[in-house]
Amino acid sequence: MSATTNRSHTSDTSYRVMAWYLRFRERFRKPSEFVSTLGIKEGHNVLDYGCGIGSYTIPAARLVGEAGRVYALDIHPLAIKRVMKRAKNEGLSNIVTIQSDLATGLPENHLDFALLIDVYTWVDDKIGLLEEIHRILRPSGELVFLIDHVSPEGCKAAVEDSGLFKLVFQEDNLLRYEKI
Repeated sequence: MSATTNRSHTSDTSYRVMAWYLRFRERFRKPSEFVSTLGIKEGHNVLDYGCGIGSYTIPAARLVGEAGRVYALDIHPLAIKRVMKRAKNEGLSNIVTIQSDLATGLPENHLDFALLIDVYTWVDDKIGLLEEIHRILRPSGELVFLIDHVSPEGCKAAVEDSGLFKLVFQEDNLLRYEKI
């Protein structure tokens, strides 16, 4: 199942270069180890916003099991194709892809976790994104940022200024928020 919009900011060539970098980075960052520290459990619903090649989507899908869902959202159609291929190769049927630049199409209070891994700085409508994530997170839901390439302080200030989330944990470039 997938939802789509027709907007894409990145050329196919740029996406392919980024995909190569993300595959290379998986060897050092160890997405499975990172995701396992977040508290994602069987039956949870998780959004991987800006999923790229699925580096974090796949390990999250293993954790939520068949009772849960992982929604892999990306603006680029090649990202969506790559995640669907990886899910099929891994035998995972609990991943739903969403091609979009912002709107998820998910119901209110649906998610346990929203992951924004190295993507927030690339989002044009940051307030719109925070509002959408706030809408779809359950009251106990958690918004997780892993910030690369910039100081996490800019992200932290923007999220806190929104009044939608409360910081519950920060370690270096990892920020964890709960819904207010």
